[in-house]
Order: sequence, then structure tokens, then C-alpha cells
Amino acid sequence: MMEHSLYNNPDNFDNILYIGDEPKVCLSIIEDFNDRLNEIEYMYEEWFSSRHAQNRITRRDRLQYHIHYHFEGGIAVFKFKNDDELPYYIRRECFNACRNLVEEQLFYAS
Repeated sequence: MMEHSLYNNPDNFDNILYIGDEPKVCLSIIEDFNDRLNEIEYMYEEWFSSRHAQNRITRRDRLQYHIHYHFEGGIAVFKFKNDDELPYYIRRECFNACRNLVEEQLFYAS
């Protein structure tokens, strides 16, 4: 199974996706999180479709345009960009997706 450590209380860190030293595992988790972001974007299709993406290849807005990742010392987190205009309910869905992903990691690691 996975040989990495995770913190004990995921409720305190809603934006931490991974803690460990395995790049392959980290990449896999980021890909899973991106899939979940795509699902959130689909749920709120109307909100994203009503917006135009500035300085982007696509015309419509995408959830990925509002998020960036930070990697440091074996920790991968996601953050919303400073000028972010996402509504609270979409942000909450992103935090829930992260928390669910971490809970799955904890379940499968034990």
C-alpha cells in the first residue's frame, strides 16, 4: 500500500491534498482532485458558462482557472487565487472534495 504519512485530523486542513515523499502518489492524488474539480464545474455549469475567461484559450470560465497548487517539503495543497471571484458554495464544494479525497487516502492507507 502507500508508504506515506497523513495528518490525523483532516478537518483542520481542508486544502491539504497530500503529505508524503512519493511523487507518483502525489501526482495521482492531484489527478484525482482535478477529476473532482471537473465534477464540481459540471454541477455549476451555469455559473461557469455565464462567465468569460480572461487571457485564456477557452472562452468559458473553468474551475481550474481559479485554483493553483503549492508543493513544499512533501506537502501538496491547493489554494484559490488572490483575485478569485468564486462563490462561497463552489469554494465549499472544493474543500469538501479535498476532505473526501484525504479521507479515502486515510481509509486505504490503514
